[in-house]
Amino acid sequence: MEIVSALGVLSDTLSQWIMDDELDILMLDSRPFLAFNEGNISSSCNVRCPPILKRRSGGFVALENIVPCEQKRSKLRSGQFDRVVVYDDETVDLESAAKDSNLYSVLKSLYQQLENTADIYYLKGGFREFKRQHSHLCVGQNTPCISTSIQQTGKNTKLCEPVEILPYLYLGNSQDASQLEVLHRLGITSLMNVSTNCKNHFEENFSYMNIPVDDNDSADLAVWFPQTISFIDSVKEKGGKVLLHCQAGISRSATVCLAYLMSSAKVDLETAFEHVRSRRSVISPNLNFMRQLQVYEKELETSNTLSTSLSDASLDSAMETSSNDVSSGSSGAQSGKSQSASSFSQEPSYSGGAFDFSFGTSFSQATTPLLSPS
Repeated sequence: MEIVSALGVLSDTLSQWIMDDELDILMLDSRPFLAFNEGNISSSCNVRCPPILKRRSGGFVALENIVPCEQKRSKLRSGQFDRVVVYDDETVDLESAAKDSNLYSVLKSLYQQLENTADIYYLKGGFREFKRQHSHLCVGQNTPCISTSIQQTGKNTKLCEPVEILPYLYLGNSQDASQLEVLHRLGITSLMNVSTNCKNHFEENFSYMNIPVDDNDSADLAVWFPQTISFIDSVKEKGGKVLLHCQAGISRSATVCLAYLMSSAKVDLETAFEHVRSRRSVISPNLNFMRQLQVYEKELETSNTLSTSLSDASLDSAMETSSNDVSSGSSGAQSGKSQSASSFSQEPSYSGGAFDFSFGTSFSQATTPLLSPS
């Protein structure tokens, strides 16, 4: 079905729909995650639509990536939503939108995959115009609403144990770090505690690195990036595994995880974010940390350690760089002395290897990571 049949909706009309308790609306934000994190229309879902996915699929975006939430995706398929509204940053007229834009690709893909397309709309003027007229219906990391939203997401999401980001790197929260049986079963040998108040529960059983940083708009986490990267690489070279955690496993530890992927895999921030989010959907570094990651991305570009203009083929080749296999972990956790932040004051040198994974060949499923273990 042609996309021209999609109707445009004005900001005022959408605001009335949102305020109508009898209407069940699915709002899809097709902008990149950086823009979404800085601000979005309340209750919107951010579409997973990274450039490499669109290039490899010819612009097609699978429903699993358009609506990552399985419950909402099921409702969409069965036609239970009264309205579906897709928006980008500022498109006023869909006919003038680029055919390779996220907005166009998402709308076209919805038409290809859904039987009932009568109630699919795009927002005229996009998020910018809507925010200008109805900022009270928007949330962002500089408003109180976002914190509540994140906390609720964390509580309602059933993450029973840490998720594997790489064969030797796991991401979780403080509760995960307190479960000795889980740590042993996953083969964890070291923990990185990115907080000022989380306890190191098993210092006699594991080695620790403590990053005493709070989750606020003034904390400097970037200054710790070199030391955290060295710590993870040192554990990897010994055949161990690291559990990276903060209080909720949403902001601080996710930030460190993203910095590690960018530095060691030589990928940009968006690629790193999509990989981590495909494993742990609740991640949401605060705006301060996101800005630090953007600065770090530019630093890596300047030092020629970040590949930002590679073709798909050469990017695949870069990600498949050979290295020693990571062991599956010892049957029990190795004991080690707790390492505090002061332990790294002399900037020790570790010879971390290349990543042991490559880009996957399929992106049709929401659970399929952009980077998959080789």
